[in-house]
Amino acid sequence: MSQWTVRGLLVGGVVALAVGGVLLWQRGGGTSDEDAGGPIAPPTRVRAVGGDVVIAIDAEDAARLGLRLARLSPIRSAPEIRLAGELVPDPQRTTAIRAPLAGRLSTPEGGRWPAYGERVSKGEVLAQVSDAMPLEAPRAGAVTAVGAQPGEMVAAGQVLLELTDYSRPVARIGWSAAAPPPPSRITLEAPGSGPRSPRVAADLVGAAPEADPVTRLPAYLYRAAREWPGARPGTTVSALLPAGPVTAGLLIPDGALVQWEGLVWAYVQREPGRYVRRRVPTDRPAPGGFFVAAGWRPGDTVVVTGAEQLLSEEFRARVTVGDEQAE
Repeated sequence: MSQWTVRGLLVGGVVALAVGGVLLWQRGGGTSDEDAGGPIAPPTRVRAVGGDVVIAIDAEDAARLGLRLARLSPIRSAPEIRLAGELVPDPQRTTAIRAPLAGRLSTPEGGRWPAYGERVSKGEVLAQVSDAMPLEAPRAGAVTAVGAQPGEMVAAGQVLLELTDYSRPVARIGWSAAAPPPPSRITLEAPGSGPRSPRVAADLVGAAPEADPVTRLPAYLYRAAREWPGARPGTTVSALLPAGPVTAGLLIPDGALVQWEGLVWAYVQREPGRYVRRRVPTDRPAPGGFFVAAGWRPGDTVVVTGAEQLLSEEFRARVTVGDEQAE
């Protein structure tokens, strides 16, 4: 047998093996383009059960995500009307310190001359004019005006300092015609995100001397019933008035709330390790969350830490392979 014949047999054998391999690959022995190069969808924890979207999270993943649960307890609350207002200067809590006589203003030993915005204590020694008795702060408060500086000559009766006590500020509330007559006590709410804002009770002082400058509605003055740290004139506030009978319901806490498509939701535990997103009505804000009277039951367990993680998990499962390729 010649060497050309041997070579021909070897080449023929290689070609036969190659053709056979291709046939086996086409019949399912190989890997398709989709299997080799296509995206692989990640495993999902989300399932549709009885019309609800249920997220299954085992104990290990719940700990990793930092999920924390709380059981809802019944509370009682009344609907409220919200009126706009503003903190205004209170003449009854502003005091001017004047020079008792003409002379040079100085700070006696142990005294200090405060700057604008500084807070002074009642009885604190502040200054002295010539040989007159040292001037003491007649009340505690913040310095809201400075009329002179140590070393200057001042006239008798000149305002040296103005002190304002902001601890119990006064609010001017524009009164709507749809609101009930002004009650003796209301609730004031500081600016912020509704139920997350601090609240303080306020007592009626009387009708404001002029109408609300924005709405031109009649206005009423209310003074905070206790100290309100950080409150200053010019701050916008809301007045909350009862607008109906007290009813029973539940408080969905702030930590449980997530937003999607302009609505507010919370995740309730259907059974251990299984969570369902449920709508939270926002027409009844309350301190610490939202009051709901229907659609929820006492004893429902909600996710108060980690709800955003569940929302992300739910909508990650909606990303399809086609969407990923389009990206």
